[in-house]
Order: sequence, then C-alpha cells, then structure tokens
Amino acid sequence: TNSIYSGLHTAPGAVYNSFSKSENDIHTGTMNASFDFFPGGSDAGRHNIQLGIIYEQRHDRSWSINPNDLWDNMRLGANSKHILGLDSTIILGMDTLDLILGGDPQQFLVCKYQTLVQNNEDLLFYRAIRLLTGQSLNEYVNIDAIDPSQLNLNMFSAGELTDRQSIGYYGYDYLGEKLPYSTSFDDFFTAEAADGSGRRTLPVAGNKPIYSAAYIQDKFTFKDIIFRLGLRVDRYDANTKVLRDPYSLNQIMSASDFYTLNPDEDRSVAVQDDWKVYVVSDGGTDVRAYRDGDQWYTSEGTPVNDGSIILGNEVPIPYYVESDQDKRNIRLRGFNVEQSFEDYKPQVSWMPRLAFSFPISDDANFFVHYDVLVQRPPSNTIATALNYFYWSDGPPGNNPNLKPEKTIDFEVGFKQKITNSSAITLSSYYKELRDMIQSQTYLFVPGVPGNSYSSFGNQDFGTVKGFSFSYDLRRTQNLEMTAAYTLQFADGTGSSATTQSDLQLNSRGNLRYLSALSFDERHRLSANFDYRYGFGKQYNGPRWFGKDVFSNAGVSLQANAASGRPYTKREKPERYGSSGIGGSINGARLPWNFTIDMRVDKSFRLGSVESQSSLYANVYLRIENLLDTRNIVGLYSASGSAYDDGYLQTPEGASSIETLIDTGRENDVDNYLFSYQMGALNSGFFTAPRRIYLGASVQF
Repeated sequence: TNSIYSGLHTAPGAVYNSFSKSENDIHTGTMNASFDFFPGGSDAGRHNIQLGIIYEQRHDRSWSINPNDLWDNMRLGANSKHILGLDSTIILGMDTLDLILGGDPQQFLVCKYQTLVQNNEDLLFYRAIRLLTGQSLNEYVNIDAIDPSQLNLNMFSAGELTDRQSIGYYGYDYLGEKLPYSTSFDDFFTAEAADGSGRRTLPVAGNKPIYSAAYIQDKFTFKDIIFRLGLRVDRYDANTKVLRDPYSLNQIMSASDFYTLNPDEDRSVAVQDDWKVYVVSDGGTDVRAYRDGDQWYTSEGTPVNDGSIILGNEVPIPYYVESDQDKRNIRLRGFNVEQSFEDYKPQVSWMPRLAFSFPISDDANFFVHYDVLVQRPPSNTIATALNYFYWSDGPPGNNPNLKPEKTIDFEVGFKQKITNSSAITLSSYYKELRDMIQSQTYLFVPGVPGNSYSSFGNQDFGTVKGFSFSYDLRRTQNLEMTAAYTLQFADGTGSSATTQSDLQLNSRGNLRYLSALSFDERHRLSANFDYRYGFGKQYNGPRWFGKDVFSNAGVSLQANAASGRPYTKREKPERYGSSGIGGSINGARLPWNFTIDMRVDKSFRLGSVESQSSLYANVYLRIENLLDTRNIVGLYSASGSAYDDGYLQTPEGASSIETLIDTGRENDVDNYLFSYQMGALNSGFFTAPRRIYLGASVQF
C-alpha cells in the first residue's frame, strides 16, 4: 500500500520514484561609460551621454530518472528483446511428452530446440547482464535474483532507457555525466559509442541561449525642456535548431517545387509559391489543400477559417520533399536533420526611449515618456533532439522557436505645487503587451497521436490602462507623508502561458478570448506616514529628566489597500482542485486586501562627539502586517472559499465517506475528515501573518 485514504497520506516506506539534478551557468560581461560634452562651450547646452554593451551566455543542464521503471526495463531487456523464439535448425536433444488423448495416456518424442537469438547493436543490457552472470545469450536470466549492488546504469544503452522514457536529459549524457559545451544538436543523430560497436549514444546538447544588447542615452536641455533620448538594441539567439514547420516533422513541398516537379498539374493563379501542398492520396498528385503557416486554403486557393472545412476528420496527406517513407523515420540512422530542422533565427529588437518634461508655470511641470521594452522568452523554450526523436509518441510540449515578448509603454502627466512643502502628481498610462507566450494547439498534424498536439507560441496580447494620483508632503515640522491612488484596467487574451488551454479543444483549435488579466487590480491605495524628531537644536520633542529621549527617533506607517484580483470560476469541485469553467475567464474577483506595516527606530552615536571615527547605530522594531489581517489572495475556484474546496459536498466526495462506512470502517470517518481538512488548508491562499523584527544596523 503506497497511500492512505486514496492519497491523502503517503504510506511509510513508500518509494519516491524520482531523482534529478541540474546545473545552470551564466557568463555575463558588461561595459558602461558616461561623459558630458558642451557644444559651443556653453553649460546650457550640456549633453550627458550614457552608453554600454551587454553579453550573456547561458549553459543549462538537466538529468532525471524514474528508478522504479529500471526494474521493468531490466526484465524486458534481459530476455525479451533478443530471444525471438526457437531455432528449429539447431536441435539440442530429445525429450518425451506425456499426453492423455481420448482417455488414454500416450507418449511422444519431441525435439528440444535452441532459442533463436538476434543481436542488435543498439541494445546493450542483454549482453552486459550475461557478462555479470556468466550465462550464454541463449539462457534465461532471472533479474530478480541479482543483488542490486551489482547493477549499474552503464549496463544499458541510451536507446534502452529513452525508449521507455525512464530518463530525460540535456547537457548531460544518458548516464548523467556532463557533456562538453561544443556538443551540438546534430551530434544526437550521429554520435556512436567509443568501443567501435556502432551503438548510438544519443547525446543531447545543453540549453545555450545567447543574449547581447547595446544602448545609448542622451540627456540635455533645450529651451527649458529636459529631454532624455535613448535607444537599446537587443539580440536574442536560442542557439539551437527548431522545426522548419510545426505542422510536420518532415518537410512538406512548396507549391513552387511541386508544380516544377509535376508540370502537367493545373495550378490556380491564387496559389502562392511558398504554400505547402496536401494531396488526395499518398503518392498521388491531385491537390486537396494548401497551407501557409496557420492559414488553410482550398485546392483553388480560396482561404478558409478552419482546416476542418476542407479535411473534416480525415488525416491530412502532405506531399513530402522526401518521398521515401523509411528515410522520413527520425529514429533510423541516416535521417536528414536539415530537412526537418533549421537554425533558430536570432531576434533583433529595437527599443527607442523618449522622455521629456518642461514647466508650464512657476508651480507646475509637465512630463511624458515613451518606452519599448523587450523580454526574452521567459518560459517553455526547451525542446531537445531527444524530444523530437519520439515525435510519434507525442511531440514536445515546449517550443524553442519562441520570440521575445514586447511591451510598449506610454505615460503622460503633470506635477502641481500646492504649498512650499507639498505637491500633487496626476498621470495616466497606457501599455500594450505583444507577442506574449500562450499555449497553442496544432491541428491536422500527420504522424502524431490524434493528429494534433499542444505546444506554445507568441499568440497573446493585452492592454493595460490606468490613472494615478499622488500627494507628496515634504517634511513639515516632524511629519513627512506620501499618498497615492491608482485606477487600472488590464485586459488581454491570457495572464499566463496556459490561460487559454481550457478553450483549446482539439476540434476547435485556438481561440482568442479577451478577459481581465490576473494582475488586474482595479483600485490600489497606498500611504506612507513618517513622524520623526531631529537632534540638537532641531529637536522639538519631549524632554525627560533633562534628556532629549526621542532625539533621532521616529515611527513610520505604511498602509496599502487593493481591490481583489480576478480569477476564473470553476464548475466542478475536485479534491483540492476543480475543473471546467463555471463562467467567463477571470470573471470573478477575490476580496479586497489591506495591510499596515510599522517601523519604530532610534539612532545613536557610539563614541564621543569629538571623535573622528565614531560609529552610528540604528536600533529598530519592524512589524509587518501590524493588525494581523488574514487577507485572502487565493481560493478554491469552484467553491469560492479559501478554506473548503467543496469536494466533500459533491456525490463523488460523499461516496468516499460512504465507502469507509460500507467497508466497516466507520471509526475512520473522523480521521479521514480531519486529514482532508488539514490538506485543504493552503497557506498560499493568505498573506503572511504578523511578523515582528528587532534589529540594529551600524554605520561607520
């Protein structure tokens, strides 16, 4: 028994079927410079120039194994893969067989044949285990009778472990040893064992993206207008090979090449040269459809909204560049890597930046800024040659051919003096989020389960619009404060890389659904109050026993309140989770949350006033979440509660209790409910409780 109460508890002694290791190296070089120059020799025309370059090289490695599967792999590999049956040409001897036929015992003389053995250069274990036991290739080996301390991973070939997906790796070889940085994507298909056996070792190159950037910025003043002009250029190179076409492992012929090869076929004038060709039958030349990226066309070149309009539920038949089916098999030696894969095209992003401000009166200032920001693909980028090697079992979920994500940011506002020590700032902003990563379904893909698979693409977009108001009070007497309010509307097609997965049904493809983004806080208020006494002649606080007891002391309060962020209401409660969509995506909201933090501190001088090397110490008491507010920042989306997932109220949940009663385990019901309640309490659904810190810092 591996679990108790159907998985609520793991049984003592249960084996954890996973082992993994990883290593991530980052080598970064930066060079920055800044200088001023004065055109015409006038300080009024000063230009402050900042510039720099950045280069970054990563090398990520990972290796994982499922140990439990090694035993099943050994039982199969020891006897089942090379012993094919009996060899009737080799008789080892004779034996008698006693049978009862028609009620009478009869005896027959039978031959004892040798086992039929087939050697396979890519298999290793059946030979290695017999070197250990001293048995011949024809004899049966009992794996479970062998002491595990005698076994080693190097008794397997790479293919024997990867065929059953017992291991996964990149940057390491299949035995978990580091590969050199020079290991390439192509090495996976060509590398062989050093012993001359011809056995494939399947080395997988590490993840080695390259990032470089250069920037320059100029700050200058022209007719009371302060300008900041800048440009940053980023270059991102995934530094690996990617699929030429996500709709096929093998290269599909373009219309231009197809009609050159088949000049007697009629071609519609609407058909473009680079469209991919699909035919009616395998080996035939009657065109059924064309495809350009994700867009499908009829045989006449008419675009359609969905490939199912042409293909229905049938399997598409591409017209491949390689007509020999055996040569299209990625698992066979001699597979043409170049026909299926190409080098990732480095992405160069230009990011202009403009900001300027100028006074509109003696007491007010106007400001504007415009930025383009680019971020390297943050997730779902690693897919290796090993993943593509088992394409027919299911293509890799990740996509190394992702582009950087882009944000275009624009803000305009002004600042107005209220008094000599206070001012207000009003601003509005607008952001466009482009090329965001989102799950993507590819339909009508031959050679994969169900003729479809899910991966990731740069499909998402969003907009963020907002208005902010802030009030600043410089220290007046003992008080300094700031207060701000922000109103924001954030909408898009996805808040994370998997937001749209619920809508991507295999029969419908990819749907773009605009909804509130998960980080959308419609309202946010914040305030910071700092009340502090000075020292010496500036001290104006109470004196006790002739001492300035609160000299260099103060208290700060930080208050924050925000409206609840959106979440998607789910339809069906499940154990510690849910499924289905009970409304629109991100159509429900969490409750408001509110926190107050406080800090009380006092500074001391350590040493005499005359000393040139005095130390200064600041002793503080900091309290986070002063009121110990239990703010809810997450919940069970089916029940709408942070405490109860709602599962036990469903027929399935009630049945789990009835099962205990029906099997005579009524006494276990209370323990089961207590265990379930413990599992349902998720600390991640709440902000941190009150925390108190007492500390000191020393300056010298």
